[in-house]
Amino acid sequence: MPRAKGSLTPYCWTEKDIASDVPPGKRALAAELQRLCRFLALESDGSAPTQKQAADRLHVGDTSLSRYLSALYLPGIDIVRGLYSTASADAGGAEKTGITLARLESLHSAADAEQCHGCVKSRRDALALQQQNSETAAALDVARAELDAVHEGAAARREEILGLQREVQTLRVEVQTLKARESHSFKSGARRAIRAGQRSRLAAEKGAALLPVPPRRGDRQQSNPEKRAASNVARQAAALQNGGRQDGALALLRHSADVLSPVEAATLVSALRESQLDELAGTLIHIYGRDNPDLDVMRAAAQLHHHGAPDDAATLLQVALATRTDTP
Repeated sequence: MPRAKGSLTPYCWTEKDIASDVPPGKRALAAELQRLCRFLALESDGSAPTQKQAADRLHVGDTSLSRYLSALYLPGIDIVRGLYSTASADAGGAEKTGITLARLESLHSAADAEQCHGCVKSRRDALALQQQNSETAAALDVARAELDAVHEGAAARREEILGLQREVQTLRVEVQTLKARESHSFKSGARRAIRAGQRSRLAAEKGAALLPVPPRRGDRQQSNPEKRAASNVARQAAALQNGGRQDGALALLRHSADVLSPVEAATLVSALRESQLDELAGTLIHIYGRDNPDLDVMRAAAQLHHHGAPDDAATLLQVALATRTDTP
């Protein structure tokens, strides 16, 4: 091998480090190419050629030659043959290179086989990754479809809930309207009954006073307005009772007991008995006997006798007597 004049490390660019993970065939070829480069002829001044100068002679790029010698790239067979031919000529004969062209081509074939094996493995890995990606994409599509279905179901449930809320609001408005109507009807009925009682009382005060004894059969002191007032209150009490408004019926009776005249109270008791509202009739008797003056109680009892209800008359007097006896 020629030596460069005045150079302590000739062809130092040929001494490339080869990575430890390079396959053995490719490593052996790269080492042989490094050795052949050291047979390249000296320059006219006796110095060893640079990597750039050697690359120009071999008609390859400077960077490409470096990668061939580092086993990073596998050169084509033509490049390998050209390097062998140039090195053999510069060395003064192929026999002086220490390797035959056939051996060098065998090393290239082995390195190429290793690279092809790696390519096949890479292709297999790529195909496996593609298959995995396809399966992942399919699973992702399924998950998206399920998520869309969940969103659609949630939207449908929200719409259903909103519909129910609207129905509930409509029902609330209807209930409030019905309550308002019922309250208005109740108050109107009570006011009518009170006004009727007041008118009857004024009429009674202008006329002859009722005697505190049972009147004769056929007595006409009970007027039609009194009957209408009692019938009106009885109808409203029956409606409230039948509608499950027991408290409303009792409230109506308490108000009526405060404003009705003795004749109207007795007529109302009779009307409740006729409507088979015996419990309300008994309640009215108790309230009237407890809360009204003795003279009004006696007049109401006399009127009950007149209506053919002696038991109710007796009960009314007993309630009044018990109330007065218990009062200190």
